[in-house]
Amino acid sequence: MKNYIIGIDIGGSYIKSGIVKYDGEIVASMKIPTPMSVGVGSMENVFKTIAARLTEQAGITKENIIGVGVGSAGAVDSSLGEVCFAANLTMERFPLASVAEEALGLPVKVANDANCACLGEWKFGSGKNFSDMILVTLGTGVGGGIIVDNKLLTGNRGAGGEIGHMLLCKGGRQCSCGRKGCFEAYVSGGALVSQTIEAMQKDRKTKLWKIMDESKMITPKLIFDMSREDKLAKKIVGDYIVNLAEGLVDLGNIFRPQAIIIGGGLSAQGDYLIAPVREYVNGHLFAKDTTPQVEILQAKLCNNAGGIGAASLFVN
Repeated sequence: MKNYIIGIDIGGSYIKSGIVKYDGEIVASMKIPTPMSVGVGSMENVFKTIAARLTEQAGITKENIIGVGVGSAGAVDSSLGEVCFAANLTMERFPLASVAEEALGLPVKVANDANCACLGEWKFGSGKNFSDMILVTLGTGVGGGIIVDNKLLTGNRGAGGEIGHMLLCKGGRQCSCGRKGCFEAYVSGGALVSQTIEAMQKDRKTKLWKIMDESKMITPKLIFDMSREDKLAKKIVGDYIVNLAEGLVDLGNIFRPQAIIIGGGLSAQGDYLIAPVREYVNGHLFAKDTTPQVEILQAKLCNNAGGIGAASLFVN
């Protein structure tokens, strides 16, 4: 019986995948690094590896699979099945659906990864009780998905909803898309690390140098952990929270959703991140005293949202 779907979430750093049932339950999962060079050959091998490992793990065969849903970073044209442009993946006009279909011999549907994560959270996670919600994903880049009146807002040929590339500061920090001052250039995980390393050059006394010496790297989690005891890290995280909240205020004013849900790796900080963002957003919304507040929530599906959402492309 065909009652399983493969969901694949292609991110800038990792490709996460799983076999998913109609109710959103994951019965097998895996994660592999995203290939350094993304081409037809490398992606065919990735798809074959994923399908073989997952079906073995779940104890099923290809005959039990309905189809494969793939979410990819970047601008994705679902109607053509291609990634139009993905800066973090160096993809341009990449025929993702046909490559996956050729490799797997199964029906394939593709969409933007953040839109997939949004569908996952809306159907099975923190957003399932809302008709109007926005998901903002904070990872290697910044993505987003927008649900308006129980429908995913995708824009012309799926190119809309690029929350990470709305302007936060004109002429500001360089973004991977080529512009300066994008939201992503301030609130992605990579941006947080870059800003921290820059600030460390001006403060040789910060405890972050000891962390750098011991671990040989700085991660968003380490920065947040150190902000509880290090003055510089605390300032960096405080600035990060304000930048994130300012962007969410804009989204709140434009769409006025019932909820904005924060997902991606940085959402693992929980209330240490969510609580101050919630307070800032609802304190700065237009007509905040006479209009409904916006709930600011942590994503429930965590790192599984993209894969579950990609699989849900086959769920009505």
